[in-house]
Amino acid sequence: MSEQAVMGVKTERIVSIDALRGLDMLLLCGGAEVLLELLRWQFGTALPEVLVAQFRHAEWGGAFTCWDLVMPLFIFITGASMPFAFAGYRRRGGERWRRRVILRVLRRVALLFVLGMLVQGNLACAQPERMSLFCNTLQAIAEGYLVAALVMMFCGLRGQIMSCLACMVIYWALLRYVPYNGQPGGLFEPGNNLAIYVDHCLQGDWQDGTPYSWILTSLSFGALTLLGAISGRVVALCRGRRAVLSLVIGGGLLLAAACLLEQDTPLIKHIYTTTCVLWSGGLCVLLLAVFHLLFDCCGRGVKRWAYPLQVVGGNALLAYLLTEIHGPDGHNIWWGVAHPLIWGIAEQAGAAGTMVHVALRLLLLWLFLFFLYRNRAFLRV
Repeated sequence: MSEQAVMGVKTERIVSIDALRGLDMLLLCGGAEVLLELLRWQFGTALPEVLVAQFRHAEWGGAFTCWDLVMPLFIFITGASMPFAFAGYRRRGGERWRRRVILRVLRRVALLFVLGMLVQGNLACAQPERMSLFCNTLQAIAEGYLVAALVMMFCGLRGQIMSCLACMVIYWALLRYVPYNGQPGGLFEPGNNLAIYVDHCLQGDWQDGTPYSWILTSLSFGALTLLGAISGRVVALCRGRRAVLSLVIGGGLLLAAACLLEQDTPLIKHIYTTTCVLWSGGLCVLLLAVFHLLFDCCGRGVKRWAYPLQVVGGNALLAYLLTEIHGPDGHNIWWGVAHPLIWGIAEQAGAAGTMVHVALRLLLLWLFLFFLYRNRAFLRV
């Protein structure tokens, strides 16, 4: 696809991308909890454990769960919206658009990094010994966004595909073959692998103490963001059923590649092995294909069902911060806002009280986001 084709990308919001972002955020902000509590209220102890397991992260090396897809989808959707934003930057920026974009990118990366520390890095406690540098999804998005932005500023579609492949191959080769600290390459054990070793070396006491890795894993975050950018570009330039077919084929190929690579490298989300990137990326691409078919290709009768998700997707960052920043009492900001308004109703619900409390909190959050959406008030970085 030529640069002229890129300039032809329309910059209006794509319903499927906003709706998919909204679904991801809705699940993260309480939707998954509502669904789980509803199932528990309905089935009680008869609820199969295999179903309950889909609402929590898998153990190290365990089977990939639905909840494991929430973070990769967040990163992927960030990339999917980038072709539309960059098309606008090019039109408005003239010959020096790259200089302006790099400043915007660096500012966004810095803000996301600080917000990530605020959410999970104990930044608000003002005690350096309790802080963690890398610890949150927003920082993973910042890393992936930086990698993808640099590639998109200087490479066309072919270069983006090659860069995405290079990130995955390089990360796979590093984990598979590079020895460290007297250990052989190819170890994929909790606390004993190259990715977490690099984190310990570079962060020292500011490492968050979990088996999740962040610094070397920026290659995987970059690859996942580029997969989103490539998919978004397909939607922008192909549109319709041709885009759906392309996404289905691409998603299927990614899943097949993950199955093949798993014979060599395990699927471990904690360190985002290349197998994990291929598997989660394939699922994200297929989800985008389904949403594009439903909300961009079908008539208005179907498209209107995307509106509740668009409301959440339009202010995804704000919703995330309200429900992920916790106070000393362990409750998030929105719990503190909603609880005084709904606790009495929840108590009257008896055995269903927990479910009612969670559902009402989510409803109030959606109404707040709806008010902002109708007034075109959005939190952006």
